[in-house]
Amino acid sequence: MKEKIVNKYTYDGLGFPIVLVNAPMKQVFGEWTLNIDLNHLQQSALRALVHKPVPLNGKELRFIRKYLEMTVSTFGKLLGVSHAAVLKWENDQANINPATETYIRLYVMDRLHAKDKEFRRFYHEISIENLVRQRKDRSTSCPLEIDAMINHQHAKQKNRFL
Repeated sequence: MKEKIVNKYTYDGLGFPIVLVNAPMKQVFGEWTLNIDLNHLQQSALRALVHKPVPLNGKELRFIRKYLEMTVSTFGKLLGVSHAAVLKWENDQANINPATETYIRLYVMDRLHAKDKEFRRFYHEISIENLVRQRKDRSTSCPLEIDAMINHQHAKQKNRFL
């Protein structure tokens, strides 16, 4: 089986583009495919979204909600808003309140069992003031970049013990 590393590979499988750095690929039936643990990639994407320095977009919010296995209504109840508000956020028809977005990020960190150190890092990285400022400047774009080799090494370790 042939393998190679791609310096930068854009992956859209989570509903929004992620740039995978050092993406391990393998050739299967003549087609090149990613050679990573997709479950670990989802968790890495969640962690990257939590620490993203600019506001989340609708596709990223939808990914978070679906990863948490919540319906639109359940997610809305968690945040104290209607399901219609959640749909508007997910379709980029309305801006999410920066305080609510901060709560979502903290909730995700809790669900991922983040350590206290990561919560403190979040506190120093993300400010509601910056989210408000970034929201006004919609041209600011910050694609997620994830080191795919970390995911690849995680998959190799997991398979070694199976």
